[in-house]
Amino acid sequence: MELPSVNPLHPIARPMPGAGRLAELGTRPPAARPDGRPPVYGGSLADAPLGSGAEAPAAGPAHEWPVSDPPSRGGTAGDGEGGGAERDVLLWQRWARYVGAALMCGTAVVLHRSVTDTGAGGAGRGWLALVALGLAYAGVTAMVAWFLRYGSAQTVPPRLPALVMAVDLAAAAGAIYLTSAARDYDRLLILGLLVSQVAAVYYGLPCAVWGLAATGLTYAVASLVVPATIPGVPPSVGTVAADLTTFAFAGAVLLYTFGTFRTRMNALRRFCRDVEIGDLGGTLDTQSERRPDDLTLLARSVDEMRQRLIELIGTDPLTGCLNRRALETRLARDCRQARRRGTPLAVLALDVDHFKSINDNFGHPFGDYVLQAVAEIMKETARDTDAVARLGGDEFILVLPDTGWQGATAFAERLRRNVDDHIFGDAVTSLQVTISVGVAVARAQDAQDGPDARIPDVLLAEADRSLYRAKSAGRNRISA
Repeated sequence: MELPSVNPLHPIARPMPGAGRLAELGTRPPAARPDGRPPVYGGSLADAPLGSGAEAPAAGPAHEWPVSDPPSRGGTAGDGEGGGAERDVLLWQRWARYVGAALMCGTAVVLHRSVTDTGAGGAGRGWLALVALGLAYAGVTAMVAWFLRYGSAQTVPPRLPALVMAVDLAAAAGAIYLTSAARDYDRLLILGLLVSQVAAVYYGLPCAVWGLAATGLTYAVASLVVPATIPGVPPSVGTVAADLTTFAFAGAVLLYTFGTFRTRMNALRRFCRDVEIGDLGGTLDTQSERRPDDLTLLARSVDEMRQRLIELIGTDPLTGCLNRRALETRLARDCRQARRRGTPLAVLALDVDHFKSINDNFGHPFGDYVLQAVAEIMKETARDTDAVARLGGDEFILVLPDTGWQGATAFAERLRRNVDDHIFGDAVTSLQVTISVGVAVARAQDAQDGPDARIPDVLLAEADRSLYRAKSAGRNRISA
């Protein structure tokens, strides 16, 4: 296997004494093991005689592991975290509604004085109704704020934002109806666009669509059906149709621009929450966004920050493999997924044979080169779904999801051969390096021996014991 991207870090001045295989492989089969698993063989599994029991056991029925997910700190939009955000939004928006109620009452006072000073009717006749509308609007706003602050509900009811928006539109429509002639009812359309834009940003697309539809219907009914309180020439059907067409176009542009804002913001918030608690394995698709904006740029910056964090705290700087911290997170997640799917999970432990002798004879820079080359071979041999990690020194761990005994032993043998066939060094001097591999696969009894959190530790400990048996049996072999 060629590794053009890996070069020796130290020039080789002389060939290693005794270059070649570091251990002579025996061919005599050992005694069968009492647990029925394959015995330890030097070299390849193919070297074992037929009928010796060396065949890898076929994958049996999948066993469920009692692994439970860790508690989540928050939720998506609509659950604990999203409900808290909506509660805060509704609470701070109440001050804008109080201002609107105060404006209604102030307008009613101005109308009343105008009627008193001029003795005219018309616009001033509805001042009492306008005062009552403003007080009712303020009272409903106060009730909603009290419910959000002191109510027993842990989350905001899903329909409460839509109900609050309906109250906003009703208050706006009532104020315009009491203070304007029929030809000026198009003011409601402007207020409806404003309310719907706020709903799209803070509550999502469904609320915005509902607000636009309710505004258009209210305007049409008030202009063509309901008698006006202020005398004036009513708008024609053509005028109402033209206003609604313009309103629909403006609303469509609004929805196209802001309709997905809340969904994208929720996805970004969930992604940031996962990064905050240390789960760096999530993904955030920012490249397929058809309408990139500042939120897209922010999401890309957060994703780049996650990649940088992975490089800093989750990657071994020498080999580019996962480090111990990232391995623990990845193995725990694979255990949970295997539990849900009912599939096996294999863990391989390996190290480089006689690595101390390589460091002593050729120096640590060349030893680093050997580790880098072995890591590259492991990455090329592994699948995209597998994980390659370096625990420290010359010891590595591979996590193989959806892999039973047969697949794990076959993979281990293929990896051992790839390392054995690779020539380490340059054109002048070459060195053969071998590895020993220990294999462990999750079994039903592993889950019954202890709590859920110990299953990854059980797999790692069993793989390490298998590795010790392989090294004790002569190295350059696998043990399962």
